[in-house]
Amino acid sequence: MSDDTNAWETRYREGRTGWQREDVSPALLAWLADGTLKPCRILVPGAGRSHEPLHLALAGFHVTTLDIAPTAVAHQRAALAARGGAALEGDVFTFTPGQPFDAIYEQTCLCALPPPRLPAYAAQLARWLRPGGVLAALFMQTGREGGPPFHCALPDMRALLPGGTWRWPDRSWPEVRHHDGLFEIPLALTRG
Repeated sequence: MSDDTNAWETRYREGRTGWQREDVSPALLAWLADGTLKPCRILVPGAGRSHEPLHLALAGFHVTTLDIAPTAVAHQRAALAARGGAALEGDVFTFTPGQPFDAIYEQTCLCALPPPRLPAYAAQLARWLRPGGVLAALFMQTGREGGPPFHCALPDMRALLPGGTWRWPDRSWPEVRHHDGLFEIPLALTRG
């Protein structure tokens, strides 16, 4: 196992992933209700033990999850088994799908990565998503140094995911609050 795999596997086994929600994110529910996300091939990177992949599968999406930690992958495989989704074990920096996805649900992967690694991850997001596809992203707001989760200031995210490659929406969705005082800013970007 790589150092990254060991570190994340340890976090899952010890229950040190406190930013994961106990239920489906209100942002995902809003995106499904308003048609921002419609059934398609969707990738959920860094899915962990989140509830969103199963919810997406139940809503008619063909879901692929990707995680580096075997415990997280096993959880998603069990959840998606009856729905035909795929739970893959792999590194977000080396994963190459056979074809681009129609959408990506980015909830907790970006904020889990150290800031120096974000440009490589942003390049992967652009590779994984077809032109015109939707990146439904929740940008974690911690207001502090260090992590995970790391602070995803919107000016930094606009620089990381620049116009030309990404079209930023004119509208925003309500902030998603967490029990620990952190919150996420949900935005649905379109791949140029």
